[in-house]
Amino acid sequence: MKIAFVVQKIAGRNGGAERVLIETANEMARRGHQVEILAHENRGIGPFYTLEDGVVHRNLFKRPIEHVDKERYKKFERFRDSLPISFPGVRLYKWHLRNGQFIKDLRQYILEQKPDVLVPFMPPAMIASAYATKDIDVPIVASTHNAPEQDYENPERWDPNPVDIQRRRRILERMTRILVLLPKYREWYPSHLHEKIIVVPNPVQQLPESELNAAGRQKRALFVGRMAHVKRPLFMVKVWKRIIDEFPDWSLDFFGGGPLEHDVDRATAAFEFTHPGRLRYRGVTSEISKEYLASSLLCHPAEYEGFPLAVSEALAHGLPVVGFKSCSGLNALVEDGVNGVLVEDGKDEAESIERWVDALRKLLSSDETLARLSKNAPASVASYAPVSVYDQWEEILHGVTEAKERGGARLEAAG
Repeated sequence: MKIAFVVQKIAGRNGGAERVLIETANEMARRGHQVEILAHENRGIGPFYTLEDGVVHRNLFKRPIEHVDKERYKKFERFRDSLPISFPGVRLYKWHLRNGQFIKDLRQYILEQKPDVLVPFMPPAMIASAYATKDIDVPIVASTHNAPEQDYENPERWDPNPVDIQRRRRILERMTRILVLLPKYREWYPSHLHEKIIVVPNPVQQLPESELNAAGRQKRALFVGRMAHVKRPLFMVKVWKRIIDEFPDWSLDFFGGGPLEHDVDRATAAFEFTHPGRLRYRGVTSEISKEYLASSLLCHPAEYEGFPLAVSEALAHGLPVVGFKSCSGLNALVEDGVNGVLVEDGKDEAESIERWVDALRKLLSSDETLARLSKNAPASVASYAPVSVYDQWEEILHGVTEAKERGGARLEAAG
């Protein structure tokens, strides 16, 4: 089977969705399928995560080579991004400037390479796949990686252009299958789409009990994730600042990169003189499993999630998780008092910080509670073992390609 995974951007990106894409593509290649990952971006580097032999990364963007061409393209990008979206005609023009070439180049690839199935990851690639396959009979298995209200309703999540928001929903009709991360996400979609929707969680690597028992746990909490506003790393700095003197044996380390990494680095560095080694920004690591095994707690104050990899992996490594009760995705994995602690939102940041401080005081003061939550954590994610998740992926992909051969894959083209 020739599988084409489609994503708008993947060069150098170390996010959770990109990791799931790479790992799924690698596994499909190991199972004997012909696999390509298609992107469309003006960057000349490869993916952050390692590709298996046999997985081809193809950037469909025809990158300018000459300096003058690069400068010309930058001017085009500045012009495109400066266009207002308050006028209907302008917003449609701007949408075509942003998406038209991706659609055109993807369509050319489909006509020339004839993949058996397209697997777009996230809305920008879903839109491109829908329009690129107009009048072409190829099944599309859309992989979503957030709570649907974030993907389809939050104007800050993707392109705020009303044209994009409208088409993001419209193209769902064109998908052969829509993969969602959790059962509750299915309910957001219109009822007539439910027959297309399949729950496919992220795979979570399980650890042998002997490895968990041999872990050298330190009194250390972790913050693992993208350094971005939605993850609230600076909020976590403020929380830890409040308890750093009360728990002199405990430390907090931040792992991850992103737009706020310099802010987090500066905020934590300010404590190095008075509290050395107690609050640190550690950057990006390829050996996060070792960090989990050397720690005792994950702090994850994100605003929202789809199926948070850091949370599921921490639980698999025996770390209890503290997070907001309102955080989608996290609140499906963490059960208060069983494998972690769910904190109620305050009416403002100050009250939310106070509630986190109270929760951490209680937790860090009780070795017995930490041990109990830690013991329960791995079993809570055991059902997401990779082999079962990848079996499900392969079954879905075989199903849509076989349906196409029987003449059942064609759906209405996107309008």
